[in-house]
Amino acid sequence: MYASKTNSEHSQIKQDLIDILTEAVKFNSHNDITGVLYYGNGYFLQYLEGEKEQVESLFYKLILKDSRHQNCEIIFSEPSEQRLFKHWSMKFAPINTKIKEFFHHHHVDEFNPYLLNTTSIPTFIELLVDQPNYKVDQYQG
Repeated sequence: MYASKTNSEHSQIKQDLIDILTEAVKFNSHNDITGVLYYGNGYFLQYLEGEKEQVESLFYKLILKDSRHQNCEIIFSEPSEQRLFKHWSMKFAPINTKIKEFFHHHHVDEFNPYLLNTTSIPTFIELLVDQPNYKVDQYQG
């Protein structure tokens, strides 16, 4: 799981999300990678699943070099026997009431993935699993 801050102006973010998701679905489906992209308050959070070498290659060779991201860093890495997002080459979940409630419960005023910790990350991942898959055109920003 990595977090980053968008480099884009607010008016450009919807197009960036469309582009990122389109690229992710294509790349991930060809490389047996699954996961979820979450966006809110100018932050990206992406949870990726797959063979360690494939996921690391994607992160270090493509994501870190992507000009749409700044302050990109891995915030959680753990081997897993089963995939939580096996049905999505890239699921999309925008900010919503349940996510806001999660952060409020953890004494954080708004979504900021850099404030997640080893205690809250597994619960947050489960929350993302339970979120419906949105289409970017449903995203209101």
